[in-house]
Amino acid sequence: MEAAYWVAFLVGAFFVALSLVGGDHEGGHDAGGHDGVGHGAGAGPGVGPGLVDLLSLRFVFLFAAFFGLTGLVLSAVGAGVLFTPLAAVLVGLVVGLGGNVAIRRIAGAKVSSAVEAGDLAGTTARVVLPFEPGSRGKVSVVAKGSRLTLVARAFEDAEPFARGDEVVIVRMNGSTAEVVRPGGALPARRADPLALP
Repeated sequence: MEAAYWVAFLVGAFFVALSLVGGDHEGGHDAGGHDGVGHGAGAGPGVGPGLVDLLSLRFVFLFAAFFGLTGLVLSAVGAGVLFTPLAAVLVGLVVGLGGNVAIRRIAGAKVSSAVEAGDLAGTTARVVLPFEPGSRGKVSVVAKGSRLTLVARAFEDAEPFARGDEVVIVRMNGSTAEVVRPGGALPARRADPLALP
């Protein structure tokens, strides 16, 4: 069993070190297709670990490294035959999931600081979470080479937005993108009967 711990530790530690030296690119390491963005723009970096984190290569490498390390340490101090693998698996899971979420938060903070609200006005986005007038959904947009996921709502009353619809960001209202459909003029505002000609 000690050989398995050594293999897991060496392989996991190698790839973890490689990712730290080469920089972390969220989209390139996650099998779940995490965009790694939108955290600073209202998408909520506080989303906890989920299935996508278990499918992530980063999780696999972190799990392997700390599973192996824990197994080696406990074997060296003479821990029980049953206790050692169970503790190694538990530590691997905790560090793998926790580290994955922490790295995603840091990556999201870096991206959000690089993209300002003014950079998003007039850009084309795509709906990823459908929404109706008066409610909020989410849109995905590429800005400065990074894909962001933003909370969105209709700029003015309009038809519902379905998943996959193309929209244009009119402006950012705080952390919410106000959007309209492309190809048409902005919805006309109602005339004020008391306004002077």
